[in-house]
Amino acid sequence: MSKIKGKVLIGITGGIGSGKSEVCRQLHKKGYKVIFADLKAKELYKKDTNLAKMVVKAFGKDILNFQGVISLSKLRAKVFASKKNFQKINDLVHPVVIKYLMAEIKKTRDKIILIESALVFDTSFYKYLDYVIMVYSNKKNRLDRIMMRDGAKRTEVERIMKFQLDEKHKIEKSDFIIVNNKSIQDLEGDIEFLSKVLKFLK
Repeated sequence: MSKIKGKVLIGITGGIGSGKSEVCRQLHKKGYKVIFADLKAKELYKKDTNLAKMVVKAFGKDILNFQGVISLSKLRAKVFASKKNFQKINDLVHPVVIKYLMAEIKKTRDKIILIESALVFDTSFYKYLDYVIMVYSNKKNRLDRIMMRDGAKRTEVERIMKFQLDEKHKIEKSDFIIVNNKSIQDLEGDIEFLSKVLKFLK
């Protein structure tokens, strides 16, 4: 796969609870174009009828709510029940999300485009990226953030973590690392520095 001419595509990734979404929100405030791939994937379950049909066919009608729409919580329970199911949903959703991303990238006039996704290295899309920024945080901090944010149980969060690529593997494949183990003020300082660096990327 070749890079997209005239664009600098930067993936921003990290494990669940690492703070990658916060990094993206702050960079967006600084004027950078950000595409939230994970958020878009959730929307596509409802908006893309063909994708919805394939997901229901793969996982059964019991993932639907009373309105006949895919319940993300019910789907999540099925997906994280086994590695086989996790791979199955990725095989269905990733091509649709990548197609959407390519359309969005071609539409935007911005030269530098940031793409937030937990699964940068789990798909072929990373081959289109010019750079990857990894937001790293230790397991304890990530657990605490998700339990506080979502009201989730520790066992539930740990189960999801087991399905994501090892943090060391992602660090080795990334171009920039932001360590998010301290305060929001420390993170803001790192983002300010990163923002200046991004302007010089070509």
